[in-house]
Amino acid sequence: MKTQNKLILKLRRELYLKQKPLNSNNDIMKWYYKIIKNSKVKVKKIKLKDCKDWRFSKNSIVHKSNKFFKVEGVRVVKSFKREVKSGWDQPLLTEPNFKGGILGLMRKNINGFPHYLVNAKFEPGNYKLIQLSPTLQATFSNISKVHKGETPKFLKYFTNPKKNKCDVLFKQWFSEEGGRLNQKRNCGIIVNNYSKEKIILDEDFKWITLKQIKSLILENAIVNPHLRGLVSFI
Repeated sequence: MKTQNKLILKLRRELYLKQKPLNSNNDIMKWYYKIIKNSKVKVKKIKLKDCKDWRFSKNSIVHKSNKFFKVEGVRVVKSFKREVKSGWDQPLLTEPNFKGGILGLMRKNINGFPHYLVNAKFEPGNYKLIQLSPTLQATFSNISKVHKGETPKFLKYFTNPKKNKCDVLFKQWFSEEGGRLNQKRNCGIIVNNYSKEKIILDEDFKWITLKQIKSLILENAIVNPHLRGLVSFI
């Protein structure tokens, strides 16, 4: 714990150094809105019964694989410290085995100054559809490819850091919002990539400084809760 605290203090000092960003704040904003403009994704509401591969079971809404989250009903009683003292009923989202996921942020010195790799990530429920997220944001269902899709980008740097020339600067489980998520937690990890090799990026990834992340948090709904939560430790 003491070692981790020292590392966090070291990272925090970056905010007060003379900044040498690879990309200006203006360039970052242009990149972000270009990603939104060029996005071809469309989201439309459909009836719950029409969701492919999802079904109503006896007590919940589940995926046919039983390996994704499920929607369960709960009843709260004797809620004397809350607004509705008599209690209430509501749905909650539950992850399989309460496993959660990994929220990973990669740090790397570029042109002699530390930068962090962020992802302009689409989520169907996002305000503006795309928000800045950590380098890796994936549930363990995604990581095990239950969806039969691709392996999340940059996963290896967080699951096998030493082999991929990374030092773990921070690692901690932290809980998510319990008003809608049932006992959900994620493992937050910050790694420092000390390799001299250049990392090839897709257009939806960008190296930015810690100070730039902090300034973007002050903008209207650009930084998502997971990236905001990770840098709150610094």
